[in-house]
Amino acid sequence: MLQSAHQFRASVNTLWLKQYNIREVQCMAGHMHIFSTESYLQNDMEGLKEEVQQFHPLG
Repeated sequence: MLQSAHQFRASVNTLWLKQYNIREVQCMAGHMHIFSTESYLQNDMEGLKEEVQQFHPLG
């Protein structure tokens, strides 16, 4: 469940990064600097790490 507008925006940007290249997402999100968009790539990796730790049989 979404807690805030920021969380919603982050979810949309992460979803876009799975569907489009980073420059397209930068434009769609209205980010002036590419590193703003790249931070959502990092957020996605952190989420994946957490899921692996939670669900991996040896974790």
